[in-house]
Amino acid sequence: MKEGVQAIIQQISLDAEKHSNQRYVEIESKVDVEIENENAFYRNELDKRCEMLKKHNDLEYLRLRERLSSRLNRELLTYQRDLLDEIFDMAARKLQNASSKDFSDMFSEAIKGLKGNFILYLGELSKGKLNNQTIKQASVRNKDLQISLSSMLIPHKSGFVLSDNRVEYNCLFEDLIEDKKIEQAASVLKEVFLEGQSLAGSQGEK
Repeated sequence: MKEGVQAIIQQISLDAEKHSNQRYVEIESKVDVEIENENAFYRNELDKRCEMLKKHNDLEYLRLRERLSSRLNRELLTYQRDLLDEIFDMAARKLQNASSKDFSDMFSEAIKGLKGNFILYLGELSKGKLNNQTIKQASVRNKDLQISLSSMLIPHKSGFVLSDNRVEYNCLFEDLIEDKKIEQAASVLKEVFLEGQSLAGSQGEK
């Protein structure tokens, strides 16, 4: 009888082990599926976060480039303006210190093609660089032109002004330099602005 009981116990043990092994396989399979699902979920979340982070970084990068480009453009504009100011100041000083001969040559060039009766006003800083004889010689070469030298001087200016009471030809060196400076500054500003647009466009393409 002991043998029978032992046999039953062995059979029960075998059945229990078999059932346990099957259950273990089922649980293990279920765990693997759950782990895979969890991994898929976290990979998806990680991909979303990475994409958000990439977009954020790209946006920050563009903003940084825009700030740097804007700052560099301002620095470039300031440098070019300072350089222009220095160049034009040197040109103004050179014109102010022009010799009588150079001044006479500039005057003769300026009145070419003029006709009528004009009054000549010298700038205060150009006093003595043009005399009646030089003016008379210029008038002789052009019979349709008469120029009278005024005793009035234009304060703090160099160069001259020709006026016939209708039209005024401003050849004051400082004014000519200032006009040229404004024209050049506008050109520089336009160039910097277009360059900034070009940079913005290249950033947009990215």
